[in-house]
Amino acid sequence: MSGRRRILPRLVAAVLLSVALVAGLGWYTLLRPTGTTADKLVVEPGTPTGVILERLKDEGLLPSVLAARLYLELRAARREPRFGHYRFDPGMRPIDVLEQILAGGSESIELTIIEGLDADAIVAQCVAVGLGDADAWQRALGRTDLLAALAPRAQGLEGFLFPETYRFSKGMPAERVAKHMVDRFRRVWLEETAAAPDPWGTPLEVVTLASLVEAETALPEERPRIAAVFLNRLNRGMLLQCDPTVVYALKRMGIWEGRLLRTHWQVDHPYNTYRYPGLPPGPIGSPGRAALRAALSPAATNELYFVARPGGGHAFSRTLAEHNRAVARLRRARR
Repeated sequence: MSGRRRILPRLVAAVLLSVALVAGLGWYTLLRPTGTTADKLVVEPGTPTGVILERLKDEGLLPSVLAARLYLELRAARREPRFGHYRFDPGMRPIDVLEQILAGGSESIELTIIEGLDADAIVAQCVAVGLGDADAWQRALGRTDLLAALAPRAQGLEGFLFPETYRFSKGMPAERVAKHMVDRFRRVWLEETAAAPDPWGTPLEVVTLASLVEAETALPEERPRIAAVFLNRLNRGMLLQCDPTVVYALKRMGIWEGRLLRTHWQVDHPYNTYRYPGLPPGPIGSPGRAALRAALSPAATNELYFVARPGGGHAFSRTLAEHNRAVARLRRARR
């Protein structure tokens, strides 16, 4: 019995020494540049760590899978590799390659979504830079569960992909890009509603109105007045007669040719506010912060009409007679 007690500590010591030697050797191999010419690696979402390490070894970026596993266990606090498109500088040490993948230091894409773009335009922009494909985006746009708490009656993510400049990892899936944009919208929405705690309608209604405002004007001083005109018309039971809603309807019908004609006002589509009363069923584009603010806090005015001026901006009127005179003046100015 006493002999066994003497052997056990020696065995433990031998095992510990072996582990220390292996770990030390592994650490040494990770510190030496491999001299490989491989400089790129794509890590797809959900790829197991073992597969990633084997690929790194196959590409000559890692001398030993065992050494890498020991590093992950003992020195990297069991962090997991992150997906993305990675580019490595020539002569990088294996340990630096590992740390880059653990930190998510992948190639990134800067993407600017401008105010007023509809979902189709945003999708085209994302697909063009490699952020998902068209099929994945169609599935992502249907993720109404992302809006369940905010806008349960929303038909999709139209209007809730917040316009801003983003930086995404190259190759990020469409669903994650969409969720990031929706999350950003929610943060902006909370900030803006904190200053306007008693909105006149549901979030879906407010965002829909904001999208009309965004489509009608780019002038900051006009946005609250445009919002007020539309709300005044809604309160009086008047048709909104918003041209951008007709354009949106034509796009959804696949017949938009780049020019709006008076005959298009008769198109039978629920987004056509020349035929259907009230707000359209949902937003027609992505409103920015200023348009959301205007929709939440419209101007105090009883104006009911506006018409575009040739040099920019709009002429506002309270009555149809005033509006008709403004239209006549603007037509004469165009001659």
